[in-house]
Amino acid sequence: MKPLPGMEPIRLDHLPFERIDYTGGRRKVKRAVGNGPRHPDSETHATDLQAAAELVIADVEDRSAVLGIDPKLIVVVETGPTISVEDEGDWANAGLRVVDSSTQKKVVAFGGDPQLSEFMARLKAYKEGPEGKQKNPPYISFFDSIDTVRPYGPQDRVGHLLEEALSDPERESLVVDVEVWYPGELSVANEWVDQIEAGIADRSGEIIDRYVSPSAGICLVRVKALRDVVESLLHVDLVARVALVPGGLLPRNTALSQYSAEEIGELPAASPDAPVVGLIDSGVAAEHPLLRECIAGAVTLSDWLPDGADRTGHGTAVASIIVRGQIEEQLIDNEWELPTCRVLSVRVLDENNELPAHRLIENEIEDAVRYLTGRGVRVINLSLGDLESSYEGSKAPLLAGMLDQLARELNVIFTVPTGTAYPADYAAEYDENFRTSYARYLVESDATRIIDPAPAALALTVGSVVPPPRHTPLRLRAIGDFGWPSPFSRVGEGVAGAVKPELAAVGGTVAQEVGSGDLRLADELQMLVADGRPDASGVITRDLGTSLAAPLVARIGGALHGSFPNASANLLRALILQSTQEPPSFLDGHADLSKAKREQMQRRATGYGLPLMLDSVTSDERNTVLYAEDEIAVDDVHLFALPIPEPFFERRRFPRGVTVALCYDPPVRVRRYDYLGSKMAFEMVRGISADAALKLFLDDKAAGHINASVSRLSDMSPVNRISFSPSKSVRSRGANQVGRYVWKQSLQKLDGNGNEFLLAVQSTRRWVAPRSKQRYSIAVRFWVDDRLPPIYNEIRSRVPRLRTRERLR
Repeated sequence: MKPLPGMEPIRLDHLPFERIDYTGGRRKVKRAVGNGPRHPDSETHATDLQAAAELVIADVEDRSAVLGIDPKLIVVVETGPTISVEDEGDWANAGLRVVDSSTQKKVVAFGGDPQLSEFMARLKAYKEGPEGKQKNPPYISFFDSIDTVRPYGPQDRVGHLLEEALSDPERESLVVDVEVWYPGELSVANEWVDQIEAGIADRSGEIIDRYVSPSAGICLVRVKALRDVVESLLHVDLVARVALVPGGLLPRNTALSQYSAEEIGELPAASPDAPVVGLIDSGVAAEHPLLRECIAGAVTLSDWLPDGADRTGHGTAVASIIVRGQIEEQLIDNEWELPTCRVLSVRVLDENNELPAHRLIENEIEDAVRYLTGRGVRVINLSLGDLESSYEGSKAPLLAGMLDQLARELNVIFTVPTGTAYPADYAAEYDENFRTSYARYLVESDATRIIDPAPAALALTVGSVVPPPRHTPLRLRAIGDFGWPSPFSRVGEGVAGAVKPELAAVGGTVAQEVGSGDLRLADELQMLVADGRPDASGVITRDLGTSLAAPLVARIGGALHGSFPNASANLLRALILQSTQEPPSFLDGHADLSKAKREQMQRRATGYGLPLMLDSVTSDERNTVLYAEDEIAVDDVHLFALPIPEPFFERRRFPRGVTVALCYDPPVRVRRYDYLGSKMAFEMVRGISADAALKLFLDDKAAGHINASVSRLSDMSPVNRISFSPSKSVRSRGANQVGRYVWKQSLQKLDGNGNEFLLAVQSTRRWVAPRSKQRYSIAVRFWVDDRLPPIYNEIRSRVPRLRTRERLR
């Protein structure tokens, strides 16, 4: 059997390490107000706000019940700077209950009192100006951030596809998903949903399904009703949004089938005790030659599907990648790798790659996830998405929020694709330069944003990149070079600017015809996968897409689960992320873009890079991984001491570097701009004591200085502070973080603590309860060029001594 690429070096176990023990606690630093009030004339500003609020109150008084539901006061507060969810107490004190702060310049809140008595009383005090010797009016921080208030109306509730459907006079009946505001209490949420269902039923509408998740803050009802009932829903104050039910979740493969079962022959089977990767898709053909004896089960939990067998071929193709990986070379050489995992499939899609109109996707997916995790599955591939739900950059989509809640609750990894776009979506024409110019168009277009559930913060989102060079007919040229984003791969960012996708993997590309400039599918540029279509004439076909890139990452997750069966999902994600290799830049020739802008655009397409199976699972002599799992209180700091291997100081001009991956699983709320309940970040320093580092990271204005010239992190010399790429401000926006640093020559020797790095892991509270505990994992990879001495044994010998050092008090 052919050895895996890169197996020549001796593979070694990753090394566990521990943090320095101490009692800490971050001193909360108050946020600066800024350079003075935004509205210096508080009296005029208060008068304007009062007039706008009175219009909101009058609007509620003038309206009558809709669908039997009395009007409620719900107000949109247009703001300037971001209103932090940490300040929701100020809103509650003003008589407002925040239900949506998912955008930076808008807050939606319910008024328990239809007259807004407390809000108006505070506004009156603000209008009257400072009291006594006070410099500022009362409540200035609250009212100065507000520009105006207005009612929340039908224009805020209607989805764009529904708006188009309502303009079609032939659409008499519609199936829609009604999102109901989540008020913070499950009993109230159910009461509101009951009211809406009763109102629809009274108008002969059909209640199809409901989904309520208090942990994610989601309330959904799927209904079928006449046009006028749907239009009435747009005027119900309890309703947040009404959207047309999406159609197909996957494109169809129309490629020809190749190879017979006899030509493939008998392939090595997975071990009966190999780890199991979950698959939620269109089912699988369990007896397919590429999958035989590698399928742990193929089921459906849906009454509307007859069985777990694949009727479209998509699930079978994805399963073959999870089990076999990229099969081109294996097929040509007829030397097949031993599968590292098996697949347990739950079918949710019908013969048209669609979910049923009578079931909410949230219920369907949650049932499948709980079934899989109940059978020991820790990694689940979900290569589907709502083709109509391009992420607009405000609140998290509902399916993404549900996956994040399940990932945290069930300790599971989801691998999801960015979604498929089409060149026609972002390019008006395909000129002779399109082969290389497409990538910038792809990243800059508003039409190519990731789709639900790709923004899920705790999932590993995967984009597609162009495969290595392959021979194509002379009349065709591949679009893009190896490692560039595939011309159909959607791009990020995620919620609140988080790095999305985090990962990229090969998913194919298309070709451009010389002369005409037309785009064509070329067999040589697509992926070889199992053909599970019922009418297939062979057993292998060609396909491309981000849905074929994501299972390559799920495959790595399955192998990791086998090597680390007791590891948390946080650790499995961190070990995958630390193995990433940066893909080649596709923007080097664009001189009008700054280096920072090019790097940002690169991340939006390919994230932190391409993960490597072997480097995820094992170390080697010159590529050594340390890992740790822990739990941290919010507003606290953990310190880890890491030995710097001697080859890092060797005076030879060969590269060496360090990669750090941090993963955690905070609670989430879908209608909050502060989507994550807490934030975490990491920094690395050297040449200072652990005591000094602790003081430095516990408070940016620490009383205990490192020396006379350094009182905060930003003052540190580049010799002492490791300036990871991307920067802390970029990577800390998400729950999956990677930082890299490469030295092109030796490190400078330092006195004192210069022979070790101090890695600080920080946690900051957003809206979780004070002193809440947050689970996290960290993985650190040290590597040196092959021309430098090995580092593994030295690091392994020095880590135990660090654990037994005197503990800090």
